[in-house]
Amino acid sequence: MICKIPLKCIAFAEKPVGLININLTMKIKYLLAILLFFVVACNKGNNGQLSLTIKTVSSNDVAVGEPLQILFDFTEKSSVIDSIMMMKIRINQKTTETVRDTVGYPVPTYPKNSRGQIRLSLDYNLDLISAINPPPIDSAHFESDSLILKFVAKDLDNHTSDTVSTGLIVVQRTQ
Repeated sequence: MICKIPLKCIAFAEKPVGLININLTMKIKYLLAILLFFVVACNKGNNGQLSLTIKTVSSNDVAVGEPLQILFDFTEKSSVIDSIMMMKIRINQKTTETVRDTVGYPVPTYPKNSRGQIRLSLDYNLDLISAINPPPIDSAHFESDSLILKFVAKDLDNHTSDTVSTGLIVVQRTQ
């Protein structure tokens, strides 16, 4: 070995490398511990109890007075979903006072299933508009509400799903 700084070369050469000097049993124990760590870490969430995903959103641009339809897929292992919570996040650059930022929707009773779909129909006036008084663009037009909608499902056993989000939803406004 060619070394320009002999003391540093000796220090590295004399130091054993971690797993090379460990016997085979210890190597297996370390490998199993690492594997167990990854299995536990990847099994996150609500123990697989309740899962909610957005399958479709009827439109990313909602015309004045039109509803918005969202179709969810769900899996549920121990109970039935009783409600879905929606949080509206208005991301417009101009901030203004908003209305009904968090809304809960009851889910009609259904036979216990491990998988299914839920269709949520959001009313324009009750569920979608966000700004109480949208800022005017000019004398005839008002700023649209640019929203991200987030949803969480809850079952009768009080398990909750992870939060799922839509992409950008633009709700057109006339006032």
